[in-house]
Amino acid sequence: MLWCRCGVLLVLCVCPLASLIMSPCPSGCCCPRPGFLVLCESLGLRSLPRSVPLSTSALSVARNELCNVDHLLRPFSGLQELSLSHNLLPRFPRGLPPSLESLLLQENRITYITTGALRQLGNLTRLDLEDNRIRAIQPGALQGLNKLQVLTLKGNKLTSLPLNLPPSLTHLDLSANCISVLDLPSLSALVNLQVLKINSNCLRSVPESAFDGLPRLRSVDLTNNLWVCECDILYLYRWLLSGRLRMATDLVCSEPVHLAHRLLLNLSVVAICPHVLKPNERTHQLTEAPTVTPNSWSQDAAVEVLSKAAPEPRVLSEHYSLETLTYEECLSLNKTQTVSPPALKTTISPPDGSQKCRDNITGHYPQFDATSAEGTRSVLSTNREAA
Repeated sequence: MLWCRCGVLLVLCVCPLASLIMSPCPSGCCCPRPGFLVLCESLGLRSLPRSVPLSTSALSVARNELCNVDHLLRPFSGLQELSLSHNLLPRFPRGLPPSLESLLLQENRITYITTGALRQLGNLTRLDLEDNRIRAIQPGALQGLNKLQVLTLKGNKLTSLPLNLPPSLTHLDLSANCISVLDLPSLSALVNLQVLKINSNCLRSVPESAFDGLPRLRSVDLTNNLWVCECDILYLYRWLLSGRLRMATDLVCSEPVHLAHRLLLNLSVVAICPHVLKPNERTHQLTEAPTVTPNSWSQDAAVEVLSKAAPEPRVLSEHYSLETLTYEECLSLNKTQTVSPPALKTTISPPDGSQKCRDNITGHYPQFDATSAEGTRSVLSTNREAA
């Protein structure tokens, strides 16, 4: 009974090995799993090997001299992983099998991606286009990739965020491009994004609420950009200080000149944006000043502070009347008009006709003598002291 069991196990083990040995492997290639995994790397190939089994599920022809593979891989209906990296492809390959889940195209010569280039690749979960020469991605070129999770566009010549990025993305690498503005509609659609790399670009600021619509974001790299440390960067400044994410915070200012080469988070809000202090707050600070020393302040500055600290008095016109001049204002006016005592005479000459009309409209003029003048002066002095 034991021998029978061993014989059955031996047959089960030998038959698969025999089938693997019988599967062909292209000349010069490495086939750890013939018929499933085929590696034909660094062979100087200018065309695809002809004897690759059609049942292959993972194929790498990286580090060769391939210039055109259009429609040559369509028969590989079960191909899931394909690496064409480090070749000489001038454009995105056409006619790839729809079964692909991982496509590696880094370090080629691709300059643009058209709308229909990836139309049949709805099963892709990973697309690597690092270190190409991509200047433009047509709107909608990536829209149909509803399963795409990892997109790498590092080291290209993009000047803006690609439009219509698939919401399924979890990792997006846009580092080492020429991106100067973050497109809010494209960014806010990435509700599943966890890792964002946009370092080594030309960003000067981040739009208000740029990252607020990304609930799963946990890592961001924004280093090596052209940050302008002025009022427009306050959103990013406060967002970094919140410490909600694991990210590099050593962002260096490039402008303005007096803040160049300084770390953003080492600056104060007032240093970044002096206008952040509202006008009413400035007035409140000035009114709280305990004293004003004329020696340390100019006359104009002291008048400005006092005018803000105290309620503005009513401006008196040059032509006074009973309707516009109150008694208190008259007393204060008397006090401000200084009269030197030696100029006062002991005798007062009778007033002329116009003065008589102003003093007594009934025509009975008061009698003036030295005694009455002295009494008048005492009354005036008493009124001044009371005022």
